[in-house]
Amino acid sequence: MAYKKNADGIQQYYYTPHDSIQKIIQKDWLKDHGYKQGQFPPGFFENVEKTLKRGYWAYAIDGDGWIRIKKQKKGRVCKFDVGIKLKDREPVQELADIYGVSIARTDYKNDNWEPSYVTRIHGKRALHFLRLICPYMTEKRKKATQVINKFDPNYHPPKISMNFRKNSDLIEPHMGMVGGFFDTEGSVGIKIATQKYKTKKLGGRFCNFIRSWVNFTNTDLRPLRKIKKILETWPFNFKPTIYMHKTTTLGKGGKTDKNNYQLHIPTAQQLLFMKMFSPWILITRKREYADKFERQKQIYKICDENKMVRK
Repeated sequence: MAYKKNADGIQQYYYTPHDSIQKIIQKDWLKDHGYKQGQFPPGFFENVEKTLKRGYWAYAIDGDGWIRIKKQKKGRVCKFDVGIKLKDREPVQELADIYGVSIARTDYKNDNWEPSYVTRIHGKRALHFLRLICPYMTEKRKKATQVINKFDPNYHPPKISMNFRKNSDLIEPHMGMVGGFFDTEGSVGIKIATQKYKTKKLGGRFCNFIRSWVNFTNTDLRPLRKIKKILETWPFNFKPTIYMHKTTTLGKGGKTDKNNYQLHIPTAQQLLFMKMFSPWILITRKREYADKFERQKQIYKICDENKMVRK
């Protein structure tokens, strides 16, 4: 939060810089092997098209990625880059390996801050990447189209159908979209929680229980609505809900931050969701919750059996 109340109770802007050190931990494969700018090995882009999970990367870039157009002078070729920055290395590593680009790691001097990993795609590789993922994008679809139109003015991204009954091949990229957004904007967890309640005889009592959650959070409602629609469409039978969390904190310009929207998976369907979509989730720590939810289910089953025995 960039603003907080001072001694007089007035909201005052403050900023504490966080010192960091960034270093390259993986070099650009093409440069490292002597390829000049604009030169590629035979079949390079064909291999990318066979490997790239288009739905996944469309929504991963929609989540924590960027499409940045640099200022240009008249008559010059448009310069832009596409990138993504995450605390978890797995998605960054996969994209960097597919396009042969470099990876940088940022280490913070503040011990409470985890290192982050970033990769950027430039030039023909970036244009090729946007052409593949643009039809599946939602939040940054317009920006991706704007970049492509600078090279191909007649380009219009085709609409991707969700009629899974007629075309079952569309199920996989849409599951990838859910997986990509879950890796970047999703949250999953299990923890012991305590709830206080009152009784007539004993007064205030405390009850411990296991709380679990699976949700997506974003300031843009559109991708959350798209994911909700996917999860409600055959062959899926999920019943997610979307809530709005109104924000009152102030940002850098003194304006109120954007509201957050959250899409929640019902508790009864969390295990099914994690098992079904774990093959499309690249981040290991999130994917492992499929097994954790399974163990949670077994614990509940044992507890219910013990209750029946006591009765």
